[in-house]
Amino acid sequence: IDVGVFKELTGLTRKYAIPLLEYLDRERVTRRVGDERIIL
Repeated sequence: IDVGVFKELTGLTRKYAIPLLEYLDRERVTRRVGDERIIL
């Protein structure tokens, strides 16, 4: 899933979507691979 798709699915702006995705990476819910994330 990339940031654009995540924004569309959640209705969040980029300002809030990116920090949330980074948090999910730290908590190992997602893993960043290039510009996309894999849901674990």
